[in-house]
Amino acid sequence: MPDALLSPVILLGMLLCLAAAACLRGSTPAAAKVASVLALAVYAIVSDPLLANLALGHLEDEATRLQARCPPPPAGSVLIVLAGGLRTTPRGPQDFDSLSSASLRRLLAAVQIAQHVDHSTLWISGGGGSRWREADLMAALAQRLGFPPARIRRDSRSLTTLASGMRLSRWIAGSGRGPFYLVTSAYHMPRAMLSFRLGGRPVCALPVDYQAVHRPWQHMLLPGLDAVHKFALALHEYLGYAYYALRAEAASALSARAAAGAGAMPGAANRRDG
Repeated sequence: MPDALLSPVILLGMLLCLAAAACLRGSTPAAAKVASVLALAVYAIVSDPLLANLALGHLEDEATRLQARCPPPPAGSVLIVLAGGLRTTPRGPQDFDSLSSASLRRLLAAVQIAQHVDHSTLWISGGGGSRWREADLMAALAQRLGFPPARIRRDSRSLTTLASGMRLSRWIAGSGRGPFYLVTSAYHMPRAMLSFRLGGRPVCALPVDYQAVHRPWQHMLLPGLDAVHKFALALHEYLGYAYYALRAEAASALSARAAAGAGAMPGAANRRDG
């Protein structure tokens, strides 16, 4: 417990509490008092392990429900692996240490799955980096783990989840292959699946890298850096999903207006009957 109290997150919370107390007791302006209370409230929310794990767990539960819609990948499946970023700038084509923990966990899980699916293919997507891209490094690591190079494809141009969904959807449309399974972190799966729906090619979900922990609430009272990290992940996913959903709604509305306009053109009824 004494060591936990020396955590920078705990110390920051103590400082914010002292600052808020000083503002509320002193003759500071009302705006300063409101600002100090709001800062303390935001800190309490983003550093609370219980709230962070609940937010991340909701996304991961949705990923599990998406996975249940498809059977396990049969022989000949294509496993689409989304990169999760870089930790540092790669210094070489096999600088695997530069990959983020999310990229490593997704790739390792995908290789393990693919090794048990006959004639499966890995399609790795990630364009982060400069000379050596995420997809290049992850493909090299898959080969190092013993996966056949002839069964690895790369998308080294997509810089975002949405770009991966759009670009790979076009490839899926003309490939004549399948079925297609999406491998990414469970918290990232709902948004990633929506990106492929926006691309017009829904895929099956294979979530990996579950991070939410489920412990009794009394064990989640102390703020921590892990909670801040998880809260940031969850917030990024929720905001991204909302943006994708708005794009999907706008595209649907545009299609509906175009269909209505075509139906209202002179002679449209005759063309349909004909």
